[in-house]
Amino acid sequence: GQWVTDDEAMILTGWRSLAAMFVFPRIAQRMIFNIGVGKVKKLRKDTIQIVEKYSLQTLFMQMNASLPVKYRRDPVVKLCDEVMYVIGFAGIGGTSACSETVSAFLQLKIPKECAKETINFSNYESAAAMVACYREDPVAYIKESCRVNPPVTSATSVLKEDTTIEMLGKEVTLPEGMLRQYTLSMANRDPDVFEDPELFNPQRGDLNKAFTWNGAFGMTNEADYPRICPGRNLSVSIAKAVIDRAVM
Repeated sequence: GQWVTDDEAMILTGWRSLAAMFVFPRIAQRMIFNIGVGKVKKLRKDTIQIVEKYSLQTLFMQMNASLPVKYRRDPVVKLCDEVMYVIGFAGIGGTSACSETVSAFLQLKIPKECAKETINFSNYESAAAMVACYREDPVAYIKESCRVNPPVTSATSVLKEDTTIEMLGKEVTLPEGMLRQYTLSMANRDPDVFEDPELFNPQRGDLNKAFTWNGAFGMTNEADYPRICPGRNLSVSIAKAVIDRAVM
């Protein structure tokens, strides 16, 4: 691996600080004269320059060459940009959001993006009790924190065939190829799956059924989820290392 400089690390923090710009609606972007789009484009360019500085281009050339011909990028920098986008947005941004949530919960604070009534901390009367709970099982604490406040709240997939669903009491047929969004944050609070879903409880027996990492992370069948996050173990390990530094 490579240790980046402080200036380069500051550049890479943009994958977290600019998170809202990645999902900002196109019409809203235009209303602010595409300022957000410009910032994201610069971030992507600066990230590629960091890759080039450390002479890591060969990795992406090898990766590109290993792909079936129809999936190869020309030029290879397109593949580098796409991979670094995933690493930046999901890896850096998602792991940072995870660490922020755990840090807030340890202080009995509700992150600003959450409504206060949606998280029940009644099992823990003080920050000291929260820290003790974390020390007992850091991984379970991190998983439960992200169950009730997932770093990524939803994801998008493509319908593989025409699909009929019920909307507002009427049957509606959605065509093959249409994009659909599934909401991880709602699935993680499904009362048919999780007992007392709004209660923060790292000891819950149903914890590994959460879809926080796009699949049931920790269940014996987690490999059955085709889009489960490939970096889930690394993400939890990094978040744990950061929080351990503060509380252990």
